[in-house]
Amino acid sequence: MRNDEIVINAARAVFAEQGPQASMEAIASRAGLGVGTIYRRFAGKGELLDAIARLFVEEMDQAAAAALADPDPAAALERFLEFVGTFNAEKRRYAAALTERVAEDAVSARTVDRVRQLTRKAVEAGVLAPDVTGDDIKALIVALRGVVAASPDGDDAGWRRFLRIHLAGLRPGR
Repeated sequence: MRNDEIVINAARAVFAEQGPQASMEAIASRAGLGVGTIYRRFAGKGELLDAIARLFVEEMDQAAAAALADPDPAAALERFLEFVGTFNAEKRRYAAALTERVAEDAVSARTVDRVRQLTRKAVEAGVLAPDVTGDDIKALIVALRGVVAASPDGDDAGWRRFLRIHLAGLRPGR
C-alpha cells in the first residue's frame, strides 16, 4: 500500500527528530494524512514501530549481502560497519526502541550468517587476524550502537574513531 510507505517514512523522520514518544498526530501531519488513516492501518505506535523494526532488519540484511558480494573483503567489512554506524546514528533517538522490537527471525539469522561469512572472508584475505570471529564483529556492532547512543546528536566523529581503533586492533600483527 502506498499509504503504508508514506506513513512509515514519515514515522521514521519524526521518530528521528523526537524519539519514540512522538505523537501519532505529528506522524500524520508529516505524512500529510489524517490520523484516522494511520490508525486504520497501524492500531497504535507499537505496531508502527514493529513495521519500522522489520524494515530495519531487512535494510541491515541487504547491507550485509552487498558487503558479502564485494570482492574486496577489507573495503566490504569497513563499508558494512560504517553503514551500521551511520544507520544507528540516523536512528539515534529511537534505535533502542527498534532494537527491543527486532525479533530473532529468519532474516536476522541470515544477517548473522552473512556477517560471519564476511568476517571469514576478511580473515582468509589476511585483513583480520586469524583468531577473529563473526562473534567478535557482532560484539563490535553492539558496542558501536552504544557509542552512537552516547554521542551528541549530529556528531559522528566519536563512533567513527571508535570503529577505526577497533578495526586496527582486529588486524594481524596487533
